[in-house]
Amino acid sequence: MRPMSERGAMHPVSLRFLDDEIEERFQREAAADGLARFRVNAATSCALWLAAGLLPLATDLPVEVVVPATLAMAALSLVVGLLGSWANTVDRQHGLAATLTVGNGLVLLYIVSVAGILPGYGVAAIALLWVWGSVLRARFVFAVARTVPIAIGFAIAVALSTGVSMAVDGFIFVAATIGSLASLHVFERTRRSLYHRDLEVREQAVALEREKEKSDRLLLNVMPASISERLREGAETIADEYPAVSILFADIVGFSGVAARMSAGNVIGLLGSLYTRFDDLAAERGLEKIKTVGDSYMAAAGLPEALPDHAARIVDLGLAMIAFASRPENGRQAVRLRIGIHSGPAVGGVIGTRKFAFDVWGDTVNVASRLESQGHPDRVHISQATWELVRDEFECEAQGTLELRGRGPMTTYLVVGPRTAAGRG
Repeated sequence: MRPMSERGAMHPVSLRFLDDEIEERFQREAAADGLARFRVNAATSCALWLAAGLLPLATDLPVEVVVPATLAMAALSLVVGLLGSWANTVDRQHGLAATLTVGNGLVLLYIVSVAGILPGYGVAAIALLWVWGSVLRARFVFAVARTVPIAIGFAIAVALSTGVSMAVDGFIFVAATIGSLASLHVFERTRRSLYHRDLEVREQAVALEREKEKSDRLLLNVMPASISERLREGAETIADEYPAVSILFADIVGFSGVAARMSAGNVIGLLGSLYTRFDDLAAERGLEKIKTVGDSYMAAAGLPEALPDHAARIVDLGLAMIAFASRPENGRQAVRLRIGIHSGPAVGGVIGTRKFAFDVWGDTVNVASRLESQGHPDRVHISQATWELVRDEFECEAQGTLELRGRGPMTTYLVVGPRTAAGRG
C-alpha cells in the first residue's frame, strides 16, 4: 500500500478523494463530527418557520399563504432532523441539508412574491440562506445542486414581477451566489487537505509507536525490565548493589570439538536452540539471563528484585538446563553442560553508552565462573555458600576442599537432585 503522503489527491470539481479508502474514512469521520451541527440546523429551521407563521399578526402578509407554507416547512425541517441517525456520511447529511435549503429558498420566494415584496426582501432572504450554508460547511457539490433550483425559482419570480426593476436584486443574487460557492470550494478543499494531513500524522504516530515497541522489546531482551524502564526514564548511570544473589555459569563440554565438526549455520542453530530454551527456563523461574559469550551462558537470581529463595531457584534452573541439553530434539544433537553456581553479594549496572548492556560483577561472579570451569560434565557444581541455602531442598555430594584458581581453597558440592518430601522431613 502506498504511504499516506501519496494518497491525498482530490477531484478538481467534486473535491472527493481519489483514494476510495480515504474518501470513505472522511465521509464517516466528518459526518460524526458534523452530526450535532446538522441537527441544530434542522431544529433551528423548524423553530424559525414556526415563528414565521406569526408574521401575519404584525405585517400585511396574507395568512392563507404564510401559515400553510410555514407549517409545511417546519414539518420538513423536523423530518430532516429525525433522519440524522440515517445520515452517517457527509454526503447523506449534506444531501438532506441541501433538500431543506431548496425548500426554504423556494417557499421564501413564493411568500415574498405573493406578498408583492420580492424586490429587496427576496434577494436578502436568499443571501441569508447562502450565509447559513457557509456556516454549516456545506459540501461544494451539494451547494451547487441546491443553487440551481433556487436560481431557477428566483428567475421565474423576477420574470413574473411587474412594475419594478430587479436589476440590482439580480446582480446581488448572482454576486452572493458566486461568492458563496467560491468560498465553499476553498473551505472544503482546505478542510480535506487538513484531514489528509491529520491522517499522515496518525500514520506516523502509529509507525513511531510500533518502532518504540520494537525498541522496548529489544531493550528487554538485553536487560531486566526494571533496568530498561529506568533507562527510558532518562537515567544515565545505573549501578546497584545486590546483597544476596546467586550467579550461574554454564558452558558446553568439548564445544570446540563439536563446533569443528559442524558448519557455521549448524553451530548457530545449536546455540540458538539451547539458549532460547534456557531463556524460557530462566523466565519461568523469575530469573534473569545476563549474557551469552560463545558457548557460555550466564544467569542470575535475586536481581534486580530480591528473591528469598534465589539459590534454590537457580539450582533448579541448572538441573533443568542439563536435562534439556542432554536430550536430542528436533534434529539438535545432545550436548553435555558444566554448571557452576555461587551465592553472595554482587554489583549490577549498565555498561556502555552506545552498545550498552546490563552486567553483573564482583567476587560472587568470579567464583561462579571458577566453579563452572572446574566442574564436572552434566553436574551442577555449587559453593559452600550456595549449599547452605539449598541443603534442605536439594541433595548434594560434598567434594571436599577444591583449590579455585585465583580464589584459594573452597569447599564445594555437586547437586544430586531435589530432596523428596521424606528427605526434607
